[in-house]
Amino acid sequence: MSDTAPDGSEHRDEAHLVPMHLAKLVAHARTAEPLAILLEADRDRCLVVSVRAPQAEVMARGAVPQRDVGGVGERVPQDLVADLAAALHRRLAGVEITELVDDRFRSDLVLDDGTRVSVRPSDALALAVRDELPILVAEAVLQAVGQSFTELWGDRPVPPHEQVRELRRLLDDATADDFDPGGQ
Repeated sequence: MSDTAPDGSEHRDEAHLVPMHLAKLVAHARTAEPLAILLEADRDRCLVVSVRAPQAEVMARGAVPQRDVGGVGERVPQDLVADLAAALHRRLAGVEITELVDDRFRSDLVLDDGTRVSVRPSDALALAVRDELPILVAEAVLQAVGQSFTELWGDRPVPPHEQVRELRRLLDDATADDFDPGGQ
């Protein structure tokens, strides 16, 4: 979603970007192709994105906020991108799925200074999950191909932070009698 300003510069309308998170990874029923299911935080809308197997593997491992930059531990190719940004005194700010062209998503990696790098959606999502970056999706993309999560998958997944909050509430309200099997 960009417009060209009178001075020739590109202007992006940030109001039309919707925050989403990775809700689940699944395999397509017929092709076994990995699919990333992105979910909007406060709505039932989701976006199904086909991803390549190596990137799905990175997403399945989840976030790795503390990496051994100099070592040879569990490094994946996505680590190189963050390392390059740091070497250039930049940091990764987020990823955006910006357009749907000929049934293919277009996406950008966004640096902290606003620099944008066009990347495959599967690479963008792997980076976002690995480095805990914001995932933003253009509203126009969601209007075109967004779907109801509950219609596709049933109940909405409960994000981990909400699961922890609910468990804490239950434990805070618990008494010793709640754990006595004979005390009913």
